[in-house]
Amino acid sequence: MDAEQRYSRHIELFGEQGQLRIGESTVAVVGLGGLGSHVVQQLAYLGVGRFSLVDGDTVDPSNLNRLIGAREGDVSFPKAGVAKRQIEAIQPGAKVQAYERHFDPGQDVAWLGECDALFGCLDDDAPRLELVRAASALALPYVDLASDVAPSGEFGGRIVFAKDGERCLSCLGELDQHALARAQMTPEQRAADDEIYGVDRDALGETGPSVVSVNGVVASLAVTEFFAWLTGMREPRGYLTYRGDLATVGSRADAERDYCHYCMTLWGTLGSA
Repeated sequence: MDAEQRYSRHIELFGEQGQLRIGESTVAVVGLGGLGSHVVQQLAYLGVGRFSLVDGDTVDPSNLNRLIGAREGDVSFPKAGVAKRQIEAIQPGAKVQAYERHFDPGQDVAWLGECDALFGCLDDDAPRLELVRAASALALPYVDLASDVAPSGEFGGRIVFAKDGERCLSCLGELDQHALARAQMTPEQRAADDEIYGVDRDALGETGPSVVSVNGVVASLAVTEFFAWLTGMREPRGYLTYRGDLATVGSRADAERDYCHYCMTLWGTLGSA
């Protein structure tokens, strides 16, 4: 099918040059679960031309309520493979590189430098910080997504769009410092920490509620900010919050900062993507 015909409704909004920028873009998505699977689906429909996908997990039966593109027969199949199949079904001409492993700064920074943007769709703050570090060093726009359901009944999520050294998860206070410290602990230190906490944190696993539509709203907000930025329509919002329990979407101003190691000192030290 002719690209102009396929994307004619996009072109009415983005213009031909905007759609061309999307088609020529290379996007990395790290984390291909409930949030990431929505993101790759929407980016494929947008017409992104090249994808790099990273996730070392396989499909679990409990993922089937929210993992876009997954079927019952995919249990134990790599999530990266599910995402690759989904993209290629939507856009057969896309170039897709799937890495069936967790993000590794030692291996992944080189190819990440060839990307135009990075989406982080992770559950844990320790690997999130690795993405912050890599994106900052490469001067790479980084869109971080999170969704959550609180015991009190609050549910929703947020996105942070970090670019140009303006903000990052660290200076916005969006990283759990205890979780980061715990990631550096020895097994003995973690055991002692568990005694203080009262439960083995690692045993908690991914037990919280997760609903496909909530993930879809957060992913849609992130992808909308991405295309608004990439096509030149407007500057992206740096911080958006979605409160499903209140049926609201809001934005937050950047935090006041005197210094940030990641988005100030480290920014661009490995050269621009």
